[in-house]
Amino acid sequence: MFKKLLQLSIILALIVVVLGAYTRLADAGLGCPDWPTCYGQLGVPDGKDGTRIEGYDRPLEVAKGWKEMVHRYAASTLGLVILIIFFLTLKGKPKRYQSMTLPGFSAFFVMLQGAFGMWTVTLLVHPGIVTTHLIGGFVTTALLIWMLLNQGRPPAIYRHVLKRHKSLLMVVLALLSLQIILGGWTSTNYAALSCGEEFPTCLGAWWPAMDFSNAFTWGQLGVDYEYGVLDNPARAAIQMLHRIGALVVTLSIAMLVYLFKEYAHLKINLILISALLTLQITLGIVNVLYSLPMLVAVLHNAVALLLLLSVIGLVHKILQKPA
Repeated sequence: MFKKLLQLSIILALIVVVLGAYTRLADAGLGCPDWPTCYGQLGVPDGKDGTRIEGYDRPLEVAKGWKEMVHRYAASTLGLVILIIFFLTLKGKPKRYQSMTLPGFSAFFVMLQGAFGMWTVTLLVHPGIVTTHLIGGFVTTALLIWMLLNQGRPPAIYRHVLKRHKSLLMVVLALLSLQIILGGWTSTNYAALSCGEEFPTCLGAWWPAMDFSNAFTWGQLGVDYEYGVLDNPARAAIQMLHRIGALVVTLSIAMLVYLFKEYAHLKINLILISALLTLQITLGIVNVLYSLPMLVAVLHNAVALLLLLSVIGLVHKILQKPA
């Protein structure tokens, strides 16, 4: 029961992250101007686009409202499942030992995620809040994956991994995490197309005019950030740093794969990481060249999460002791 609930929670977490990306990319984050209701209702009110509802300044947009509400329904379901997992752990239900730390922190964290979901709306899709909410979704999924891996059988085949190789793996995890944060910042500041439909150049140059001083400012609260407020030089700086980050992550993972090739028991993990990295790079380039196609943009978010989870899976496999 415990393991099945963990599997269900991971599926739900993946769905929530994908729905969150779709909601953000469809500019539907403010499809419901209040939280947790939508114009004071549990569902999107009946009416036509542009309808003015008493007490709300933002006119009704039915499609955007439903995108936001479906995301909320899925997130609420995930939160409920995580709370059940916490109580099952409390009662000692896991087949294999599981300390209360991860389930307890996961239960706290998913409630914190709900608060950030509320602030995303009430603070008018502030880039810092939205990026934090996005990263929170990734962290929640990672916590659930780690708990599920804890319930697996210890490896029958085990080979000690050199300390310097373990250190490199942790560096890769840190760089990948930073790159995902940069990706979130790029998306929430509407900077994905700030270089035009060009790759690897940007605005006709290898190093265009960019404004780094304003690219990473927190910004004022209470300002409507829908569609972004930064000038294009600041957005171009964000986009270029994200590209540089992608190059750094690619080189670090290539080094990891090369040095880890001697560990035969890790071969499947390395193949998975390599395949996901290749797919992620391809999706990123297609996003730029074809003006952010919705399906490709959503997949870019999803594959980023899968790549992170594959690296976390490798970390867990190395740290797990043999039976």
